[in-house]
Amino acid sequence: MTLSFWRAFIALFASLTFYPLFTTGQSFHSESATAPPDLSKWDLICYCVTSVNTPHFAVRADTNGQILYYAQDGATKAQLEQAMGAPVLSSQLGLLRDWRLLKRDGDVYTASIPVLGPEKIGRLRQEMGDLASRIAPEVRPDIEKIASELKRRNLSDHLYAVLFSYVLDGLTWDHLQSSKAVLALSDLQITAEHPFWEGTFWALYPKRDTAPGTNSTGPEGITLLMTWTEPVLKQLGALQNAPTLASVLQRAATGDCRHLSVEDTSHNTWNLDLPDGSCAVPVIHDEASDPVYAAGTRIAERIANAVLDYNAQSLIGGVTAQQAHLIETHELILELLDAFVRQKLVEQPAVLRTGADTRGALLPVLVVSVQKK
Repeated sequence: MTLSFWRAFIALFASLTFYPLFTTGQSFHSESATAPPDLSKWDLICYCVTSVNTPHFAVRADTNGQILYYAQDGATKAQLEQAMGAPVLSSQLGLLRDWRLLKRDGDVYTASIPVLGPEKIGRLRQEMGDLASRIAPEVRPDIEKIASELKRRNLSDHLYAVLFSYVLDGLTWDHLQSSKAVLALSDLQITAEHPFWEGTFWALYPKRDTAPGTNSTGPEGITLLMTWTEPVLKQLGALQNAPTLASVLQRAATGDCRHLSVEDTSHNTWNLDLPDGSCAVPVIHDEASDPVYAAGTRIAERIANAVLDYNAQSLIGGVTAQQAHLIETHELILELLDAFVRQKLVEQPAVLRTGADTRGALLPVLVVSVQKK
């Protein structure tokens, strides 16, 4: 399998807008009352490789977020200044063009990134929610197989992290990348034409405030997946940067976690063994003999097929088919997670909502994946 979504460096942020017609003397957006007229206040998402930085900084500098908002359908410099009620500097326009966020045709400047506002993202999320509600019962047998295997390992409380970070946010991207429905990060290259970043950068509003994310780290062939929300992000970051984590993961990959622990950068100890010496986190081997991988692969295949069957390109507009699949999948996996919870196939660990006082309480958000050699 090619580089997976969570086995590579990525920057994921989000923002969302829509692009109504530019009309002098009228509101640029029929929904401007609910969507801030400034993309720096939206969610900004970058699926990309970078040489210096992600494009977020360029959007958030000065009044650049406003420029991009009002340039969605094209505007002259004078029209931008009229809409913003403030001067627009040539240096601002130059920075946005250098970072491929804005393009110029004569005197007209147009935002060159996908922008999905409340109307557009609302429609996409509604359709992805409907799709998720249909997929969830179909994949229930495989979710139950994963739950049964985790129960056998005395790790039932890890089901949420396995389903989200390993299956939805991991294997699903693997399948889409292998079919070229979505470009793998390994296929993206920094070039003379694109010296700062390469990939897809998009904006959306409103943001999903409670959606989890996945961070990953580890030595070659072994990945520690961490399902995070804001209440636990700092503690997981201390674990991610632990100096001895790589050697600890290499031993965990063998299945022998007897007396295994790691000290994080905040000098807290994470004990990774159960009383019988087995691992206190799931260690999943990416091969058919591992029941979690086998069932997870079937779930991922079903999701990938649904993505390919749905035409998000016409709804989003101004994007390639691969970019549309990327944006669509980003929304679908979160809708699926909600559907799994709603249909009582899994429960979200309370620690993701409340935070944790002990490192042991954070173990249910950790998963170890061991890739094929």
